[in-house]
Amino acid sequence: MNILLLIGGLLLILLGANGLTDGAASVAKRFRIPSIVIGLTIVAFGTSAPELTVSVTSAIKGSADIAIGNVVGSNIFNTLMIVGCTALVAPIVITRNTLKKEIPLCILSSIVLLICANDIFLNKAAENILDRVDGLLLLCFFTIFMGYTFAIAFPTKPFGEQPIEPTTTGEDEIKLLPWWKSTIYIIGGLAALIFGGQIFVNGATGIARNMGISESIIGLTLVAGGTSLPELATSIVAAIKRIRRLLSVM
Repeated sequence: MNILLLIGGLLLILLGANGLTDGAASVAKRFRIPSIVIGLTIVAFGTSAPELTVSVTSAIKGSADIAIGNVVGSNIFNTLMIVGCTALVAPIVITRNTLKKEIPLCILSSIVLLICANDIFLNKAAENILDRVDGLLLLCFFTIFMGYTFAIAFPTKPFGEQPIEPTTTGEDEIKLLPWWKSTIYIIGGLAALIFGGQIFVNGATGIARNMGISESIIGLTLVAGGTSLPELATSIVAAIKRIRRLLSVM
């Protein structure tokens, strides 16, 4: 039964990633929004929903090892495995803003989490705890990051200069879908990603626990890998679609 959950969850994740990529790309083209903003908002929120669901559910049930292990493990999977696998499929162009701003912000988020979680070393506390104050602090940093994201999406022009037109390189190959179809693709893709991620994690967790593996190892490996599958699938599908567009032009 757990093996069937694994296979079924993986299929739902792949289908959801494909639908979400098509819908998000269409919305980006219609609103002339840079692709990086769509990736940092709609796609990022949707593909991170499994991590949010699993971590909150685990914390409520008292499985703190799974909750924090899922977060840390997912970041490792996202940075190393997903970027590595996507680069194998197609070259990834790194813009100057990404190199100088987004990547340092990613490193900063890990440093802030490390500081918030290090109560024993910093405050001589009895145990390391992430409390509500730490949660609010992390959400404040997240709000700052979202403000930066929308600032680069809609830059203001200096007085007297012509408006800055967003670049449209490669956007002509993106298929423009009707509003109703884009909405269905995005909502259906997100639902499939969330439900598929949950099924996959349930199957993987069931197999791991039957083998007597601890919750911390489950969170860092199987749960983190399972909840990171939407990001992996979405990134690879987007890379494959880019290759197909390039081949159709040649």
